[in-house]
Amino acid sequence: MLLLGVTASAHAIDHKNLDEGRPTRLDDAYTIATGDIEIETGIGVTVGRRGASRGLFPVELLYGALPNLQVGVGTTLATDPRGIDGSDKSGNLRLGALYNVNQETLSLPAFGVRIDVGLPTGVDANGVTLELKGIVTKSVERLSMHFNGGYELLAEPRGRERPGRYELVLGASYPIGAPHYTRATVVADVFTEQGLHRREENTVGAEAGFRYQVTSRWVWDAGVGTEVSGPRDRQRFFFTTGLSFGF
Repeated sequence: MLLLGVTASAHAIDHKNLDEGRPTRLDDAYTIATGDIEIETGIGVTVGRRGASRGLFPVELLYGALPNLQVGVGTTLATDPRGIDGSDKSGNLRLGALYNVNQETLSLPAFGVRIDVGLPTGVDANGVTLELKGIVTKSVERLSMHFNGGYELLAEPRGRERPGRYELVLGASYPIGAPHYTRATVVADVFTEQGLHRREENTVGAEAGFRYQVTSRWVWDAGVGTEVSGPRDRQRFFFTTGLSFGF
């Protein structure tokens, strides 16, 4: 997915913060500050193994509702909405919340819990989805390790669709130039996602990218990825880029 984001915040944006889709699917365990508002929007492109391409247009609004709690609402539109196989249909409304359970200490990692509800407002949508995700972040010197474990429940599966499936993501991020002059963070991950249909093999892939601090209010991000094994219609290549602005 190619993502272009615009962020509205009372504070400067930090290139070290990670959000799903910016530029990889990794989340870290930390929320935005209380009272902050972020708007993320953009365009996306994926290229399937069989050569099929799709454009994506996501938009999301985030709000720091309470200390260590952020809530959000968003949706994604696609250029080929009826060709999407899965629960996240084009135009589905997503409601989400992320809670930071604890800050990182010398002995304990930071831990966050995220809940997302998908409403069937999109093209060919057929039921509510509920995703629960645990997020772990632990630093070793300047290297940060991240683990995301999520499980999605589908209220009304169709045909051979599973009523629920998991996704696991393991990755790392590292600020370049620290501690003297740091304006960029590189990030990479590997992931596996359970097949959408019964007896369908897992999708396995990898991503890599960076976040660059252009100014205190601007951050540019970009990344590439591929799904190396899985169903025949898996994504052969996807590219991401984004821009965040705070004011």
